[in-house]
Amino acid sequence: GPPTPKPAAPAPAEPQLFPLLFVLCRREALQLAGLRAQAAAEARLVDGPFVIDLGFTTRQQLLVLPTGVALPAGAASESPCVTWDELDEIARDKRDSAWECEAGYKPVRIETFSEATNRHAKLLPVDNGCPTAVLAGFNMHRMKGTNPVADTKEKLSAFGSLGPSGTVLDVCTGLGYTSIAASRLPGVERVTTIELDPGMVEMQRRNPWSRELFTSPKIERLLGDATVVLPGLHSGAFSCVCHDPPMSSLAGDLYGLQFYQELYRVLRPSGRLFHYIGDPDSKASGQLFKGVGARLREAGFADVKLAKDAFGLIATRS
Repeated sequence: GPPTPKPAAPAPAEPQLFPLLFVLCRREALQLAGLRAQAAAEARLVDGPFVIDLGFTTRQQLLVLPTGVALPAGAASESPCVTWDELDEIARDKRDSAWECEAGYKPVRIETFSEATNRHAKLLPVDNGCPTAVLAGFNMHRMKGTNPVADTKEKLSAFGSLGPSGTVLDVCTGLGYTSIAASRLPGVERVTTIELDPGMVEMQRRNPWSRELFTSPKIERLLGDATVVLPGLHSGAFSCVCHDPPMSSLAGDLYGLQFYQELYRVLRPSGRLFHYIGDPDSKASGQLFKGVGARLREAGFADVKLAKDAFGLIATRS
């Protein structure tokens, strides 16, 4: 007779968009290492709360195995996401990295070398809030007296107390915090964001705080060089543009007149541009502000003003 069909696999309780793994920084590993004293011959659930995923996730319970710690999945896990020895190793990490821990694999640092840009990037945990990325040795977010959450808030506040609205273009996605924060605003219909570097997209996928980039129905991600992608976008397509390029020595074209003319073209009349530059009080950025302001005016922008708290300029398409 015909072969007996295999029984269908049971449907998972919820779609597992991200595998059963967690990300730990040194501080979180220290907390979990303390559970070793509660390990017994059998796996057991231990009550928390436990903070994991670089502060992104709070778990009320974890599964403590004789050999380490696991996430309490649908069925009791046979092998830990991270062993006791691995937790000790992460807790001793002087570089304070972000470590990806998955059952059956050794923990790995979240870092990448991008073939596209020839740059090294790593995820750097931050004491309170989401991590930043270190790109070619430079922090991607302002860290002095602030953190990535506050930094993102300042950028969006440059558009006014309610932030941007309508359709938003975010040039240079980075870890995606600007796109995510903008997409959560009730006045924002859609966010389109452009990232040059596949290495950075890998960092986004591995960073718990960037997950909404992949799950939000309001965010559209484009991969490519913004100087090439922008000419393919419709004129007047956006009501707000947030332009957050890396420092000019890493991305000269993104500070040029031709690029600003494209930003002007994709904005609708009376649309607004925020351009991140750097600390207006620093000597290097101070010079840059003058040149950028002059080129924005030459590209047609009006009302070019300093957004001091956001370290950039705000301008309007006339």
